[in-house]
Amino acid sequence: MASEQRNVSKKELKEQAGRCMFGERLVVEHEGKRFSARVQHVGVTGVKVVPETMLIEHEGEPGDINGITVSYDDIREVDIDGVIYRLA
Repeated sequence: MASEQRNVSKKELKEQAGRCMFGERLVVEHEGKRFSARVQHVGVTGVKVVPETMLIEHEGEPGDINGITVSYDDIREVDIDGVIYRLA
């Protein structure tokens, strides 16, 4: 099944990010780096994420990865239920 892609405003992207659940995929641009990450926790001022590269290289227990918190302004793309919301 192919993913549907929607170009959205910053406001709508923030709304979609705010409804993300644990494990959903985001594309983030943080501290000059752009990377794909998985949601760990959605908060009021940002989202705690685990970069996918950390997940691939991780050898410990699933719950012992400490993610990073990124601002909603750092989010460039959100993937929810096969629909990709991309900042226009």
